Amino acid sequence: MDDICRQTKNPSLCVAAMNTDPRSRTAALPQLAQITVDTAEYTAGQTKIRIHGFVMSEKNPRKQKMYSQCEDFYVDALAALNIAPEDLKKRRYVDLDMQMGLARRAVDRCEAAFMHESPFRKDNELVGILADAVAIMARTLSR
Repeated sequence: MDDICRQTKNPSLCVAAMNTDPRSRTAALPQLAQITVDTAEYTAGQTKIRIHGFVMSEKNPRKQKMYSQCEDFYVDALAALNIAPEDLKKRRYVDLDMQMGLARRAVDRCEAAFMHESPFRKDNELVGILADAVAIMARTLSR
């Protein structure tokens, strides 16, 4: 886990996020990848629900559009994360790496929609770091 997280943009966040599931400490790399995908998918799902609340309650049309765009980006991130377990199970590591890149880009776009000052910044960073970690695991497993 430490070797994988060291290769991300935020190693301490990566380790902290992976340590939320006690199975991570002893998991082999394929299992660690699945646990990390599960964590990313759960976090992305909860974030999308939160964003939807902002969409529904925002009165300012400009801000509402930004929230709506962000919600759409999370739909994309969740689509990529939903495909990941099948790629992992079938050992399609190149595809898994690609899906994690799509998830990362989606949360980055959400953040960019707010000029990098979104109310979802911590969630965007967390989902992005987890996606990065899974992508690193996929590249490691494909060797």
